[in-house]
Amino acid sequence: MKNLVKGLTLSTALVLGLALTSVAQTTTPTEPSTQEHHKKAQLNLTDAQKAQMKSNRESEKANREKFESSLTADQKAIMNDKSLKGKERMDKLNATLTPEQKSMRKANMESAKKNNEAFKATLTPEQKEQFGKMKGKMGHKGHEGGHKGAPKTEG
Repeated sequence: MKNLVKGLTLSTALVLGLALTSVAQTTTPTEPSTQEHHKKAQLNLTDAQKAQMKSNRESEKANREKFESSLTADQKAIMNDKSLKGKERMDKLNATLTPEQKSMRKANMESAKKNNEAFKATLTPEQKEQFGKMKGKMGHKGHEGGHKGAPKTEG
């Protein structure tokens, strides 16, 4: 049960982090980051898996751009306000979103989650094990405090 809560908490934090990062950025390179190259090398991905990863990234970029184009000038100002921190910024933005924008954001997050799950389903047992190790390392770097508002779990 603790692992389920921990997994859900990490997933929620990841989705919120992706949403915040994606909305905050005005441009996103279509090329994978150095970190993604490193992950691909560590996982020893097949060409099909690399293609799926690229397709997922492009889909998420298109969804993010569509969402960003729906933001008003005031909403964009909130996202660019460096005095606001992550959750504070998202809370302030959420208070200004229209029902259509909320629906679009929810659909984007669900699509990203579905793409991620479909990608993970293509991983071999060895790749899944390595992915778990990589994810574990990420979870211990800078995330010890957990997600604000989420219960701290151990184990």
